[in-house]
Amino acid sequence: MAVPLTSVGPLRPIIARRPFGILSDIDGTISPIVPTPEEAYVPDEICRLLSALAERGVRIGLVTGRPLAEARARVRVEGIAYAGNHGLELWVDGREERAPGAEDYVSRARHVLAELSGLTHPGVWVEDKGPVVTVHYRQSPDPESARAAVLAAIEASSAAGAFRVHEGKRVVELRPPLPVDKGSAARDLARRFGLRGVLCLGDDSTDADMFRAVRGLGGPSASLRAGEGGLTGACIAVDGPETTEAVLAAADYSVEGVEGVERLLREVLSALEAGGAP
Repeated sequence: MAVPLTSVGPLRPIIARRPFGILSDIDGTISPIVPTPEEAYVPDEICRLLSALAERGVRIGLVTGRPLAEARARVRVEGIAYAGNHGLELWVDGREERAPGAEDYVSRARHVLAELSGLTHPGVWVEDKGPVVTVHYRQSPDPESARAAVLAAIEASSAAGAFRVHEGKRVVELRPPLPVDKGSAARDLARRFGLRGVLCLGDDSTDADMFRAVRGLGGPSASLRAGEGGLTGACIAVDGPETTEAVLAAADYSVEGVEGVERLLREVLSALEAGGAP
């Protein structure tokens, strides 16, 4: 269960390892939760801190449910990696990659969108994310009723049967049934970067996949089995009004909201400046 993190002190042994990296969600972690995805923004100070950390050699990967192009446009930080659509799309070292088989689901997603076009429950809207279909109900005056209506519409859609249903904060997603999620994206980035120390941050149920992946790669104060690089890491839940117990249970530490993440990044940067570049 996550322990409140009041200073960077417990993380110093991880920060001292080289190469060191940070893997983080975007929405609800470095970007405040807002009524619609279009309103989302990453505070300028967090962008500055991410850029400064990257300049010091920290390998940074942002792992998000947003499409890749949208994530890059929102964050506006060069020199870092992005995993969009829960890892179906990657941007690493200036190159875009797509998970094998993902493109096959773009046309299938169009059929789902057509079949969900009759979903007119108040406050519910459908987002086209390429091979992923996301149904939002954050703006509904009755979230439980909206969720039930969304799930019923998905159940009635023949095209939706080709996808897996995932739920998050006031959202239901249909994703291709591929062996890809935020956890697999975190493992991939950690191995590509050759990390020996990593901090993993997130706030939603999908971020628990990242936490479990990092634990599987070594976990806090533990080493990987021989040949895997000796990675140690810590998982940090960003605690907010909608953060679930499952996310807190999967994390080692917690910070309060996006402001807590900003403070943590600033302290990590200070620790690196005091101890030398990675």
